Order: sequence, then structure tokens, then C-alpha cells
Amino acid sequence: MYDEIKSHMENGTWELVDLPEGRKAIKCKWVYTIKADGRYKARLVAKGFSQQYGIDYEETFSPVARWESIRFLLAHAALENWEIESLDVKTAFLYGELDEEIYMEQPEGFVKKGMGAKVCRLRKAIYGLKQASRTWYYKIDQSLTKLGFVCTKSDAGIYVYHQRQGEVIVILYVDDILNIGPELKELTRVKEMLSKEYQMRDLGAVSQFLGMRIRRDREKHTIDIDQESYLTSSLERFGMQNSKPVSTPMAHGVQLVKAGPSYDANPELRHMYQSMIGTLLYLMLGTRPDISFAVTKLSQFMSNPTSEHMAAVKHIFRYLNGNRHLVIRYDGLSGSGLIGYVDSDWAEDKDDRHSIMGSAFFMANGVVSWVSRKQKTVALSSTEAEYMALSDTCRQISWLRQFESELGYAQTEPTPLCVDNQGAIFLASNPAHDRRTKHIDIRYHFVREFLEGNYVKFYYVPSADNIADVLTKPLAKQKHMDLSGRLGLTNDNRS
Repeated sequence: MYDEIKSHMENGTWELVDLPEGRKAIKCKWVYTIKADGRYKARLVAKGFSQQYGIDYEETFSPVARWESIRFLLAHAALENWEIESLDVKTAFLYGELDEEIYMEQPEGFVKKGMGAKVCRLRKAIYGLKQASRTWYYKIDQSLTKLGFVCTKSDAGIYVYHQRQGEVIVILYVDDILNIGPELKELTRVKEMLSKEYQMRDLGAVSQFLGMRIRRDREKHTIDIDQESYLTSSLERFGMQNSKPVSTPMAHGVQLVKAGPSYDANPELRHMYQSMIGTLLYLMLGTRPDISFAVTKLSQFMSNPTSEHMAAVKHIFRYLNGNRHLVIRYDGLSGSGLIGYVDSDWAEDKDDRHSIMGSAFFMANGVVSWVSRKQKTVALSSTEAEYMALSDTCRQISWLRQFESELGYAQTEPTPLCVDNQGAIFLASNPAHDRRTKHIDIRYHFVREFLEGNYVKFYYVPSADNIADVLTKPLAKQKHMDLSGRLGLTNDNRS
């Protein structure tokens, strides 16, 4: 606590003043945590929920790096055998400068003697304020720009430095930073420059980032990522650590529908269901594409879950309990560039008959981007569903290609995209209209323009070889295991 207050005093976070008439001072509290490395941490946090819009704050949005950008760069680092260094900015939010006039009560246990009636006029941001993350982002953005970095348009959490001295890419996720580049001396130079402005912990070669473990084998040129620690603690949190494992995240052939209009979920059931889904979403977005379909499907029932839905959620946790050690492995010796797979079922959803599409993109033989999503309109045939999936996936290819270009590695050849529906390939390649296709929304014909621009090239693969199939439906045990392995997931039970 004393260290926290000392940080605020050195930073000039506030000054003690009389509270102006008509203004309210927000409250604050102490939050105590134990960090992953065993350190004890006390943090002073403002009760930002009491802030008033238009008085205490206005804009609050703050960009962070996208998960797929992070995985893409890790795969790229494996291919190029680049260095990856980790940094943590101490009390990052305290560096953000406030434009608003905000008053806060003095911290409990540290009320200035003889000045108990005074309040803190905040000059800089503090944890808990609605705009704290935003003010920090703009502060670090200014610092990186001053050093010569350029923020990518594809991802506002990624900064690129291309100068005569060398090349460095910065991944920014709030106060956690990764520096990536071919030469360690350039990464060290950037760290030293940032350390002149901010108190930072140099964590050295990366091993953890956003709760994700990152392990390297420099001889084999591989990078493994997983969230096993978070998964294990989540299983314990929900009492599932001793549950009987199952072989798939959702039983093959299961049909789940929304509850009837007269059903109203028990509040405790609803809260638990939503908490479990939130946990699964974090795992799915980070390193577990194998549960994407099941989690996406069950997310539809969060507002009014039934006991059947809850049993299906627990089924996912039972699957994860038996597959804790799965990691995504990027193989730098594979020489594998960007390649995609796309698939769609047809009218899977029994409530509205919308189809489910899935896509996955690979680098270094590991998946870097994936999605399992319900389509917005009803498809009248399997070919139409696949065609709409193609269009959606081409938009993702557009983003990936732009991202690569901004990193300085523009693709000159069309991106390979594997599809298992020859009718959809024909429809995209031959813009003729007939009575069976004339109704398709014009926005889906973006795929034709993309194909004509030589940005993508379609390759037919049999359904059995389409890796994206695992993202569109529940599969039998053997097929699920096979396609999960081809996603780049491998079992690694190293401690």
C-alpha cells in the first residue's frame, strides 16, 4: 500500500483541494491481489461506476491488439526465428493525463492529517476511472510515435518500426507489451528508450502474455502457446476439476433449441451459465479453436438457459478437463505461408434455420485466425450457404493481407483458400445470373471482385479434408480429433 501511494506522490496523480460547491467526489478502495509470480499487490482503485457522463468522463474506448494479430506475429517469429521480449509498465494508467475535472475522496488509511475535509483533485488517471485505459493508450501512442513507430491501420494495438537501424514490432495490450524483431540489440534499444519515460519491468524473453503461456524450442524453431493455467483454475472455480472427461466438446448429433416463451431461467442458473460461457469464450478466443462451434452455439442461450443448456456447457468443461495439455504449435521450419479453409453447414439452427460458417487460416502449420459464426440470412441451398461463407471469409483475407502489407511483407500471390463445395466455387467464378441465384444479396458478390483482383485463389478439397468442418458442427470422436490435430493443436504435457 505504501508503495502504491508512493507511486501516486511521485507521479503527481492528485492534489488536495476543497470540493467545489455542487460537485461530488467519487469514492475509492483498495484491491489486493497475488500476481502470477507470487508477488503481493495492493492497488488503489477509483469507484468509476459513480462517474457521471458529460461531467466526469466522455469517451472511454481504448484499442488493444487483436488475438489474431498476436498469433500471426508469433507464427511469423517462429518462421523467421525472431526474438520476442516482454515488458510490463508499472502503474500504467497513472501516466494518462486527464482533460476532465474529477474529484476523489482521500484513500482509506492515508488521509492527510489535519486535512480530512480535503479531496483529491485528479490530475492524472487512476485505475477504476472509466477513461483510464483510454488516456493511457494515447500517452503510450505518443511515446511510440515519437520513437519512429507507425501504428498499423489494421490493428491499433500493433506498432511497426522500419528504419535503417533495424526492425521492431510492438504488440500493445493495455500495459502489457511484446517487442518482436530479428535483432535483440534493437529490442533492447527500444526498451531503454521507453524506460526513460515509464517505470517498466523487463521480463526478458517472453514466457507469458495475457494469461497465455508461450514456450519456444530454438533448435526446432517451434513456438507453443496454451492457456493451461487459466483452464486449470477455471475447472477448479466451477467444481469441474474431477469431472469425467469426454472426447468431444459437444455430443455428435445433439440438437439444442431455445426455451419456450413461458420458461424463465432461475437467476442463479442464469448467472452461473453466463460466467461459464464467459470463461469458455476467453479460452476459445485465445488458444482453443477446437471448442469454437460448441461455445458459439451455447452463447445463443445466455439470456434464458435451461438445464439442458447447462449440461451442454458442463460437457465442454469435461472435454477440456481431458484435453488440458493441448497447445497450438507454430513450426518455423515448415516454411508454411498463409493458407485458409472455409466451410458451412446448411440450416443447422433449428430455431431460425440460419447456417453456421467456419473459417481457419494457418501460418507455420498452426492456426492463427478462426471463426465459427451464424450467418445473418437464411440460405436456400447448401451452395448458397457456402457462397455466403466464401464472401465472409474473403473479407478476413482482405484484413490479413492488409496487415501483412503494413508489417512490410505484402503478399504478391493470391491467398489459397480451400473449399469443399464445387457449386460455390463455380458461382464465385462465373458471374452469370439465373433463377436459383438472382436473389442473393449483392454484398455477398464481393467474393467475385476479390477473385477477379487476384487476391484469392480457390482450391477444391473433399469434405473429409476440410479442416474448417470442425468449426461448423458437432463431430464424431475420431473426426474431431483428426481435424483438431490439423488445426495445429498438439498434446504436450510438459510441466
